[in-house]
Amino acid sequence: MSWTEEQDKQNAQDAEQNPATTPDPANQEKDSDSRLWQLLEKTLNDTVVEKRRARRWKIFFRFTGLLFVLALIGAALSQMSFDTNQLNKDTVAVIPMRGVIGSGAEIDASEYVGLLDEAYRSHNLTGVVIEMNSPGGSPVHSGIIYDAIRQKEALYPNVPVIVVVEDMAASGGYYIASAANEIYADKASLVGSIGVISSGWDASKLMEKIGVERRTFTAGRNKDFLDPFVPMSKEGKEKWQAVLDETHQQFIHAVEVGRGDRLKITDDVFSGMIFTGVQAQKIGLIDGLSSAHDLLKTRFPNSTPVVYAPERDPWEKVAKEFGVQFAAKILSTVTLQ
Repeated sequence: MSWTEEQDKQNAQDAEQNPATTPDPANQEKDSDSRLWQLLEKTLNDTVVEKRRARRWKIFFRFTGLLFVLALIGAALSQMSFDTNQLNKDTVAVIPMRGVIGSGAEIDASEYVGLLDEAYRSHNLTGVVIEMNSPGGSPVHSGIIYDAIRQKEALYPNVPVIVVVEDMAASGGYYIASAANEIYADKASLVGSIGVISSGWDASKLMEKIGVERRTFTAGRNKDFLDPFVPMSKEGKEKWQAVLDETHQQFIHAVEVGRGDRLKITDDVFSGMIFTGVQAQKIGLIDGLSSAHDLLKTRFPNSTPVVYAPERDPWEKVAKEFGVQFAAKILSTVTLQ
């Protein structure tokens, strides 16, 4: 390849006329800075866009959450308004009492006295219907509920309390029922059993037979009078019988006050005998034969039934099988029967 001065001059002139063809370090540095700034600008713009987008979503979710809360409040207010409208109408309280009576049992006085109070808070209460289905239980809790019903009847004489017996109102179940203004049952319902029972056993001879000696230490000569492994003394029998007789008289008095002149006293009425609905009506233990459904329809046709029942914990049944309930069943020997 040959080189001439003319060619060199020509190249210089071409470079002057077209400077881009000649690499310039300064221009290259400027181009690099420009691209960097463009990249930074793009990054910042993307960041701003993302922040705006996130802020929009945050506003959207907050707005949606607010609408949801407002909807819940509206539904609650609507329900409250509905309940208020319902309570503004005449209502009849329906209180189911089903099961054994006693502390921690299905019919616990501490729960049902509160339910009575709650029912009577309604200013438009036209009546109270108790759906009774109980074999009995604690005379104490039966008496507490009996007294609570009688007190309500005295305070609200225009609000009738009516008991409707399902399968049975025996013993403590009838104790409670006798407080009502009226009692109804099915023709085959079991009613009555006005008595008191305390059951146990005497295993003292068995201990002697198998050669086992029981060692019990007490303070008080009658402290172990119900111990099944010790023969019951004459004094213990007499005093325990006196306790049962006194409890029985309390039961009898409650029935006599509650039923009044409707009750026809026979040898069997207070003997602990149980009667069918038909038999019970003949001797005045109940006022007639009816079901809760029919009674509500005929006696309270214009009243809205409102059920008052204790709230039950799902674990309550499990708890009742152990602990205090189990101990109470072992220690408690007196029940209305």
